[in-house]
Amino acid sequence: MQSKAFYSLPNQHIYIDFHTHSMWNGDDTIEVVSVHGHQQKQCHYYTLGFHPWWTLAPLEPTELSLLLNKYQHDERCIGLGEFGLDNLKGPALDIQEKILIQQLNIANQVAAPVVIHCVRAFDRLLRLRKSQGNSVWAIHGFVRNKILASQVLDAGMYISVAPADKMTPVFIEMLKYVPLDKVFLETDSDFSMNIKDRYAIFASLKNLKVEALQEIIFQNFSTFYKNKWKYHLG
Repeated sequence: MQSKAFYSLPNQHIYIDFHTHSMWNGDDTIEVVSVHGHQQKQCHYYTLGFHPWWTLAPLEPTELSLLLNKYQHDERCIGLGEFGLDNLKGPALDIQEKILIQQLNIANQVAAPVVIHCVRAFDRLLRLRKSQGNSVWAIHGFVRNKILASQVLDAGMYISVAPADKMTPVFIEMLKYVPLDKVFLETDSDFSMNIKDRYAIFASLKNLKVEALQEIIFQNFSTFYKNKWKYHLG
């Protein structure tokens, strides 16, 4: 857990890396590290899940218990994920969907926020959102267009993005469109640009000062992770 000195920083001076795979941004950043299954990683805060790339069969009871116990009893585990659907890598989508539903059942049981991985399977995901989406979800690493972003937002989900120096016009259009109260910024596994530079790019697209964007993202974060984050305040 972070030291008390961390909380001496005013909220408006804090960056948040919503989804990353290791700590690297610095002491003025809240980093939420994505942990897969039984991995051991250095982190102050993390989400835990079984990723579709490396999960080839339905989860065993011990694996489901791991998710439940870590979320319930480890204050550093502030959410579940990443897990989801990937039409380019991993087992058949029918198997992935079964595994996803298993994990969503745990999230629904404890009202855990969920970080979703989705690649070319948004039709299935949006359908599952209607039937299984009893907790709050965020789609991480979203790179699709404004139309799909609208569908995701209409389904009550957040969107996490990673602005960069070189972006397609379609991605830029989507970034300009996404509402500020439903967005997060992340580095994921791309360590070519830190979260501070990504904030600067996104703030410019939104015609905001970085400090204003920091306040907005912090509020989004506090809302998304409200069940566990309240224990880390002040």
